[in-house]
Amino acid sequence: MPVSPRTVVGRLRRYCSLLAEAVVHAAVALATGAVGRDDDLWVFGARGGSTFGENSKYQFLHVADRCPGVRAVWIARDRDVIGALRSRGYEAYHPFSPRGVLLQLRAGVVFLTHNFRDVNRWTVGGATVVMLWHGIPMKRVSWDAELGKLPPVVRSASRYLYRRYDCVALTGRGTLDVFVSGFRLPPERFAVTGYPRTDVLFEPVPDADVGVATDALAEIRRLSEGHDVLLYLPTFREEPDARATEHLDLDALDRLLDAHDAYLVLKLHPEERLDRDVSDYSRLLRLPSESDVYPVLPHTDALITDYSSVFFEYLLLDEPVIFYPYDLGEYRAGRGFYYEYDSVTPGPTATDGDELLAAVDRTLGGEDRFAAERRAVRDRFFDHRGGGRAAAVCDAVRDRLD
Repeated sequence: MPVSPRTVVGRLRRYCSLLAEAVVHAAVALATGAVGRDDDLWVFGARGGSTFGENSKYQFLHVADRCPGVRAVWIARDRDVIGALRSRGYEAYHPFSPRGVLLQLRAGVVFLTHNFRDVNRWTVGGATVVMLWHGIPMKRVSWDAELGKLPPVVRSASRYLYRRYDCVALTGRGTLDVFVSGFRLPPERFAVTGYPRTDVLFEPVPDADVGVATDALAEIRRLSEGHDVLLYLPTFREEPDARATEHLDLDALDRLLDAHDAYLVLKLHPEERLDRDVSDYSRLLRLPSESDVYPVLPHTDALITDYSSVFFEYLLLDEPVIFYPYDLGEYRAGRGFYYEYDSVTPGPTATDGDELLAAVDRTLGGEDRFAAERRAVRDRFFDHRGGGRAAAVCDAVRDRLD
């Protein structure tokens, strides 16, 4: 298929940006290596600097609350995020503000969830880099996906940047081979700490409500006290016809939920739209796309998803999971999986709307035939069940600094 000139220009811009990032990173590492960095100054970012969330959020909150000898600084492009954190007494700066740039040039440790664009990528060369990542990958990632298709010189730049990850957090030894393959890093760069965001599933986390749609969370908590609450988290698809909203019969789903006196919370990708407002339905709620979902999980009774890695962490709660991979064949062919889908999805699998309704009906009716399978998959991918994961990350960082 011919490639449009616009696509070619976009690719060239990305390639040039990546090459520049690698060169500047090396130069800054050389300069800051000469003057030194402050190992007690830690900066945090997540998802391109767009949000206060992911694993970095919970690591930041833990460090700010429990590590008095460490200065914790959040980096964000969103002014509302910066304002919300400052109103709670935390340090937060725009990545390109004068103060933000200075602190990132001095920081001894940098925490990421996606890549160096989570912070100011031009300033952190030479810091100890902790990659907290954003989930156990079912889909192939990084060098097993798009990076292997880059032009040779751009691949070299990407390889250099990946090798700057000094510590990558894992949930368990069962995930090591996948991450070694996807990241092309030696096993000693990985630490089995668990993910900091799962702490909120087991213990109170101060200020975990920052970055959460508080009104929606309060409503979900209220409903969960006397009703079953299900959560639907579909993976985003680029093609409009393939998106989850095109494969949901909301009217039938609302009637089924009403029959069971239950509710369903929908959380969609920011670019996905619903043709009808969920307020038209008595049993459906919408969680804003930008909201952190992890404080919501303990207040739900079942999860519906397809390929989203959040279901792995949901297994820690030992609640039912319904899988709705209506496009499994196409998705497998396009992206590829690390694991055979059926071997890591411990729950009923629906391939169309009628099967989904039947699976929801059985689950709300109390049927749960997958408890043993859930525990088996959980034990395969998690070495620890319970809180304390952010503290474990701190221990791993201190080991690297020593």
